[in-house]
Amino acid sequence: MVLTLIAITSTSLIEAKDFGIQGQTFPIKEQNLKNVLQAKAEHLSQDGVEKRARRLGEKIQEKGGLFKKVSWIKEATHYSSFFYDPSTSLEEDIVDAEGRVLCAKGSKINPLDHVTLDSGLLFFDGENPKHIKWAERQEGEFKWILTNGNPLKLQEEKARLIFFDQGGFYSRKFQIKKIPCRITQAGKGLLVEEIPIKEGNL
Repeated sequence: MVLTLIAITSTSLIEAKDFGIQGQTFPIKEQNLKNVLQAKAEHLSQDGVEKRARRLGEKIQEKGGLFKKVSWIKEATHYSSFFYDPSTSLEEDIVDAEGRVLCAKGSKINPLDHVTLDSGLLFFDGENPKHIKWAERQEGEFKWILTNGNPLKLQEEKARLIFFDQGGFYSRKFQIKKIPCRITQAGKGLLVEEIPIKEGNL
C-alpha cells in the first residue's frame, strides 16, 4: 500500500480549498456558520483522508513514481520553535441554499476555532535509524511523515500508517527547514518544533 502526504487530517483542515466550501451552496436553512464548518471538518475524517491518500499513492505507484528526498531539509543541530497560524481568507462567499451569505469573501477563518486535531505530525528522515527511534519515543498520537526514505518499507516494518511529503509540499507550507520536526496543536495555532537528536531524547 502506497501512502503519500497529499491529504491528512490536520493539514487538510488548514487549506481553505480542502474544505470544499468555496462558492458552494448547502441544503440548510437556519444552520449557522459554525455548524457548516464543523460539518465540513467532520467530512475530513480519518477514514476518508486515509482512503484519499491511498488512491493518490496508488496512482503514483502505477506511474512508477519515486519518493524523492526533500532536498532543502537539513538535520536539526539546535532546538527551534515557532507558531503557525492556520487561518485563511475565503476566496468566495459561503452561502446557504437560499443564497444568503453566511461568511463573506475575504473573511478570515481559523479551522481550529471549530475542531481539535486528533493527532500531531512528525516529519523525519525514514532512512535515519536515529530519527525512526526518536519518532517511536514520542508520547501521544502522531502521524509519521517522511521527507526521505521508502514509506512502503518502513510501513511494513513498523506495522503502522506512514506518509511521504511528496515534493516537499507540507514541509514548505509549514516552513520546515530542519528535521526531526514535531507539530502539535497549541490553542488556536500549531506549534512547530525542530528538534536535534541527542542521547537524552532517544
